[in-house]
Amino acid sequence: MRGPGSAPVPPRRRRAAPAALAALARACAGPGGGDPRRETDPARPAGTLRVALRAAPRTLNPNTWDEAAGSVGRNLYNQLVSLDTDLHPIPDLARSWEVSADGLAYTFHLAEGVSWHDGRPFGSGDVAWTLRALRSEKAFAGDLAARIAAVETPDAATVVVRLAEPWAPFLTTLAWYGTYILPRHLHAGAPFGEAAADRAPVGTGPFRLAAWEPERIVLAANRRYFRPGPHLERLVYRVLAEPDAASAGPVLRGEIDYLALRPRPDLIQALRRAPELVLDSRPSNARYYAGFNVRRPPFSDLRVRRAVNMALDREALVERVLAGYGAPAYGFYTPAVAWAFNERARAPAFDPAAAAALLDAAGLRPGPDGVRFSATLVCPDAGPYNGLAREMTRQLAEVGIALDVEALAVDRYLDRLLGGRDFDLGLMGGSHGPDPANLEIRFGTHGKQQFMGYADSALDRLLARGARQTNPALRARAYDQAQALLARTLPMAPLAEAVGFVAYRRGLAGLPQGDARGLVAGGDFSLARWRR
Repeated sequence: MRGPGSAPVPPRRRRAAPAALAALARACAGPGGGDPRRETDPARPAGTLRVALRAAPRTLNPNTWDEAAGSVGRNLYNQLVSLDTDLHPIPDLARSWEVSADGLAYTFHLAEGVSWHDGRPFGSGDVAWTLRALRSEKAFAGDLAARIAAVETPDAATVVVRLAEPWAPFLTTLAWYGTYILPRHLHAGAPFGEAAADRAPVGTGPFRLAAWEPERIVLAANRRYFRPGPHLERLVYRVLAEPDAASAGPVLRGEIDYLALRPRPDLIQALRRAPELVLDSRPSNARYYAGFNVRRPPFSDLRVRRAVNMALDREALVERVLAGYGAPAYGFYTPAVAWAFNERARAPAFDPAAAAALLDAAGLRPGPDGVRFSATLVCPDAGPYNGLAREMTRQLAEVGIALDVEALAVDRYLDRLLGGRDFDLGLMGGSHGPDPANLEIRFGTHGKQQFMGYADSALDRLLARGARQTNPALRARAYDQAQALLARTLPMAPLAEAVGFVAYRRGLAGLPQGDARGLVAGGDFSLARWRR
């Protein structure tokens, strides 16, 4: 199998995204057209693009557990392989690759003439050092790195990655997040995440760091970039604190050119009506769910978890909280990765009377005040989570469950769920793509984002089987069975399939989801330009 490409992607089979979600897809090419790689002379980049960030990064090492660092790092660094906005692997530092017949060896042929921002040449040694460094606990991609048995560098332009055992998601995971190649000459010798270069980054990307201020990060064009572009002179990231991040005020006031944050539902129409803006909304692989602390009564009882699922009116939740921009979630994986989605594995349907009967059977009868029991719901104090928590509180009160909501800053929220595990219910969201191997991260016994205390050896075996298989049909069968098992054991309650939003100023072209679709990764602005 030869690149630029990947191991075969399983075909779509009896799978479809929910109609309510699919109907929200919007074309994003914008007026005009042309090839964004050629419209502007890259030797004379021009203009500034102002991009919104939800939070200030703590580091500019994009391989750490810092989402903001990853957003900025996309334009400072490159990966071996990256994912376009349709989740297809595309060349980056590797111009092509080959996969051995047994699925154990990946040979990457590197692009020529690549240099770091400080002028030092890039080579296979940087790739080998980075992949080994990702074994650190501070690295987002530590699980991927642990699967690598060896990294060989037969010459400066070739890297051979050998896996300990076949792992089908390797290429898409390598192309996903937290696998940017770092300069060995600046990072070697320091503990991962603690090098001076984490705050003074030197990458191979289309832009280089010009200034880093508390609420503003300025990148300048890298005129020696090895790929087409950049066409912009400057890229400015501005940190938007709540409520600006949710209000979309800065983009409506003309202070921001590009906003990839979900706006408050009541302002979505304001963005649509603004003549100077384009609002692109489309299905995503992100979803919202509520995880149960299965170690703690009463949610250690399957009957109670089932009752909560039956008490949730997901259609009302989408309408009241998400203003209809989304779809009720009943499954246990994202329908956006259609080949791996099992639509028959569903959470129990809305049935408050049956939920009450189950709670009675579990010995949780209403007291004089109508309350059966109280539980703590922990959620991030951001975005739609507050609204989801309020609507869940209202709906569960109808069957006698009283929720005490604790909305926390993101770092405290994660520490509460993943560190202290002090909660009854926890709201969680985020991407479930690009591969169903993500199920292991979220629901496997030792998954990094598995906060529920859930452990099922049968699920672990199914997920391992799905990841080892190279036959697409056998992979899909394993993940079908894994989702069916989750539907039976209910460690969580799926809530809603999310819609992605991007608002940007008219006249902006060369965007990853627009006329540069398939050419660059999401968040890569190397081909972005202002139409003259």
